[in-house]
Amino acid sequence: MQTGKYSVLILILSFSFSLFGQFNTYSPYTRFGLGDLARGGLGQNLAMGGTGIAIHENNRINYLNPAAFSAMDSTSVFFDFGANTFHNQYMTEDYSNSWWNMNLHHVAFATSMGKYLGFSAGIVPFSSIGYNIKQEYNDYVTGDAMDVYNKGDGGIMNFYLGTSVKLFDRIALGVSMNYLLGRLTRERFIEFPLSNRYSNASSLENFDLQHPVFSLGLQYREVIKDKFFFTLGGVYDLEANVGASLKYTVTNNIYSTDATYLNDSVVLDPRYTIGQDTISNDFTIPPRIAVGLSLGIPGKLIITGDYIMQDWTGVLSGDNYSLTNATSLHLGLEYIPDLEALRGYHKLMSYRLGGYHSNYYLNVNGYQLEDYGITFGVGLPVRSIKSSFNLAFTLGTRGTTNNNLVKENYGIITFNVTLHDLWFRKRRYD
Repeated sequence: MQTGKYSVLILILSFSFSLFGQFNTYSPYTRFGLGDLARGGLGQNLAMGGTGIAIHENNRINYLNPAAFSAMDSTSVFFDFGANTFHNQYMTEDYSNSWWNMNLHHVAFATSMGKYLGFSAGIVPFSSIGYNIKQEYNDYVTGDAMDVYNKGDGGIMNFYLGTSVKLFDRIALGVSMNYLLGRLTRERFIEFPLSNRYSNASSLENFDLQHPVFSLGLQYREVIKDKFFFTLGGVYDLEANVGASLKYTVTNNIYSTDATYLNDSVVLDPRYTIGQDTISNDFTIPPRIAVGLSLGIPGKLIITGDYIMQDWTGVLSGDNYSLTNATSLHLGLEYIPDLEALRGYHKLMSYRLGGYHSNYYLNVNGYQLEDYGITFGVGLPVRSIKSSFNLAFTLGTRGTTNNNLVKENYGIITFNVTLHDLWFRKRRYD
């Protein structure tokens, strides 16, 4: 019964909402700006270097370009969900540390609405923060020992809703609304372990964001005698003036050993002041431009590349960081030996490979971070229900040990299940 299938979807979506509220990441660089911007795409995209601007295929959900939603066959319905796990290694000139975590990655749905229309909706990550850092200093004026603790968690989700129309069997136009929703929480605590001349100061910063960002997509696909194709793609994210809510509070605890003691804990004019970690009121999410090209053999080979630009200069800033112009290049490949093979399961598998290089949107201590890596993965089809299991692996590096910074080496495993044509299937009986 279709009702039962809808009930399963509602149950999974309800469970997903609760999990998406529990972001679990760890990186000292997520302390700044909007945190760690998510790598876009589902497992199929991530295994191909994060490409997707010019991918117009009927066997996957590709939300990186809303024009791709019209690629599906007129009877197709897709449901996709996935998770990922991270292993991060952090290095300075003197120390190193490592950390594991696991998250629900996405929930997405797509269907055709006739021969020329497509529709998709889903929940995917936009950004996340997670760090717990202790820094030891000497006060610049008095020379007293000072311990600074920084802690942060939270994230921003992207609830997207998009549609696409195909024109003349070659051109696809798409539009999507990406509703960004979430909270970033940052805490700081400062204490003077060897002196009672100062109060111990703590701060709590809650950064709430809820705002839509609209994306426009275009794809042009040409197939030559069913033996060769090429696709050109482009995406433009409109500028969004965001009215974020930033609540910032500072508490100073003054104890009985201090001359200003009133009781065990009291809020007074601080003996030691502490400033905001993020300087922001309302700000603008800048426009984003992405272009892509893919070519290959239909049903067998895809070679693709994307170039993305987004200038964050002047958006957010702090004591030792600022946002800057971000650019990235992504390359990917997918190969299927024989899509119609009757024997040899390995001939039906999708083999994927890719790589990327990014000038990251974050400038710390006067240095713009670089992020680069390689990707690979496989798609494992389930022939009886036209579904697939997909694995994507990412090995990358971000940052440097120079300029008093941290170098991150990371590995990411993404797993997603694509259910295809599961609903509305008409069964015939003899």
